Amino acid sequence: MRRAAAVLAAVASLLLLPAPSAGAADAGDGLDPRPPSAHAVIYREQAVIDAPPERIWQLITDLPGYSSWNPWVVRASGTVARGAAINVDVILGSHTMPARHTVLVVEKNSRFCWRDAGWNALVVYGQRCRTLQQQPDGSVLYTSELMLDGPLASVANLTIGSHMRTGMAAETAALKQSAGL
Repeated sequence: MRRAAAVLAAVASLLLLPAPSAGAADAGDGLDPRPPSAHAVIYREQAVIDAPPERIWQLITDLPGYSSWNPWVVRASGTVARGAAINVDVILGSHTMPARHTVLVVEKNSRFCWRDAGWNALVVYGQRCRTLQQQPDGSVLYTSELMLDGPLASVANLTIGSHMRTGMAAETAALKQSAGL
């Protein structure tokens, strides 16, 4: 059984990991966000939020606080640090699904990214980045981008894509409402 799991993991890594870009700096730790491949499906939600970036950052990095405002990621725990693990419960349609992530980027008040680290990462690579861009009027353009990648990304899009889009939209609207002053 262990041998089969190891073979599956090796095959999945060959199928899902893109070749390094020529000349690209690579820390070699697997913690840099990946650019999309030809197989990628990308979901994006944006909102202009009338709040300082510090307030929005506090909400998206206070993992235990997700349960008080987030209708999509209803539970989160872990450490907000590059390479750390984060565990969440996410609502997909009428089901709650546990998911494990690895933190890729923590740029205070600016960018927070993670990637899937659970069993599903063996068949579809998932990466989520949230960025905050302060606008001249003091508001913040909040962007949430979720990338599914690998040969089975289109299958994941067909099976759970609508739930992911609905969840991202609900989360973005709730963040805007919770952060607004």
